[in-house]
Amino acid sequence: MTRPSTTPTTAAALPTTRGAAPVLRLVPFAFAQAFGRPPAGVWSAPYVLRLSGSRGRSGTAVALSWRVVVAAAPRTDGVLRVGSIDRPNEGVELDPAGEVGPVPDWVRPVLAGTTGAGGLDLLVHTDLPDSTGLSASIPLTCTAALIEAAFHDPVKSAGRRARIRLADLPLGAVALFGRPGHVALIEDRAGEPTHVPFDPDRLGLRIVLAVPRRPAGDADPAGGAAVDRTAHPSPPARNALAAGAIEARPLGAGGSTIAVVPGAALAAVRRALVDTYTRAGEPAPRVLSAWVGSPCTRVA
Repeated sequence: MTRPSTTPTTAAALPTTRGAAPVLRLVPFAFAQAFGRPPAGVWSAPYVLRLSGSRGRSGTAVALSWRVVVAAAPRTDGVLRVGSIDRPNEGVELDPAGEVGPVPDWVRPVLAGTTGAGGLDLLVHTDLPDSTGLSASIPLTCTAALIEAAFHDPVKSAGRRARIRLADLPLGAVALFGRPGHVALIEDRAGEPTHVPFDPDRLGLRIVLAVPRRPAGDADPAGGAAVDRTAHPSPPARNALAAGAIEARPLGAGGSTIAVVPGAALAAVRRALVDTYTRAGEPAPRVLSAWVGSPCTRVA
């Protein structure tokens, strides 16, 4: 395994749509710098938030506007090379004729989404750090699968998305088939979820995420990871609810808090979240907001 080449080049297949997000220009440009040639395409996939239910049970989930973006180009030698803008020193090169040794954890979803049908060069960018509690595994797996299908699937059938292998079937289906302005009703089985209209913008709602600024592995003095989230809300979630959030809970083991907030209470909830962490002796958290996003798709 080696890092992708850092031979610079000025050629890059940049998205040309007027108003395209800057990241959709940055990732293909960085791909060209890393691999010495422009990408043949750029894909984007949403992070997925389970709103209700849990693994093994029915519930609801939604695709978010936070995204994973992957620039890609096919190879003819079967080699898979994967790099990351966010982890520039952790690129890997996997030869299908050799043994697959240890790979960074963030690369495993890419391997889960590919079958080895053909070689690829991939460069990844994720909107959120791992510590948020929202996993990049689902959008990465979906994106890798769609990229491999686009370049190496001889049967260009309209239904090929339904055949893609997913690391998490119900949430992966939301990433693949989600609709803007809808929440997905899911079960723990394969297949397209049922869509119910849910437009936070029209309802004046925001999905707010507070991410602590602490080294990985440090304890959570705000109590986000150590409580029963149903019976005893964590201090950040409890204070967000008191400030006007209509739903709030801890997210993952890193001390993050996710909340659904009416627009009129957005400033108060932000202040409550910041105050909770700072009064516990922590730096002010990053407070991010999102809306319902679009499914995994090719953007260039």
